[in-house]
Amino acid sequence: MSRTLPSAREAFVTAMKRDSRGTELARLVAVLDTLIKWSVARPQKLAFQDDSGAGVLAFQCVDSKEVCWSARVVRGDAPKLEIYPPSGRSLSPETRAKVVETLNAHTRQALTENDRLRIGFGALKNATALAAVTALLGETLTANGTAKVATAATAATATS
Repeated sequence: MSRTLPSAREAFVTAMKRDSRGTELARLVAVLDTLIKWSVARPQKLAFQDDSGAGVLAFQCVDSKEVCWSARVVRGDAPKLEIYPPSGRSLSPETRAKVVETLNAHTRQALTENDRLRIGFGALKNATALAAVTALLGETLTANGTAKVATAATAATATS
């Protein structure tokens, strides 16, 4: 069943309320709203994924339909942001390394080479961390788009 972005956001916030209250909840909702606002401001590149599962809010790349980022409510913990799930397989090794480096700079739980590219909303409550991650998402979108255009151009040249 298709969901709208407002209904998905509302369900996500309701799920966050199970474990968060007061100012903590407000700060986590602010992280979610910043990610949504950032994504909605890029309609040529990103679209809300209306068929995500319960407790998940995701945006996908318009061209490839790959998930760019998703947020998941985890019972007993702050929600988590995941970039290019699963495990960033669609990212080049260089881009993936930059994502890991950026996420590790803003979280206590360091990622290793094969970990899923995740960061908790708790870490993203820090304005500097959230700005770094949204900038990273923008760079990743550009890098992935450029790589796909180059691959398509190479394929077209090879068939001519």
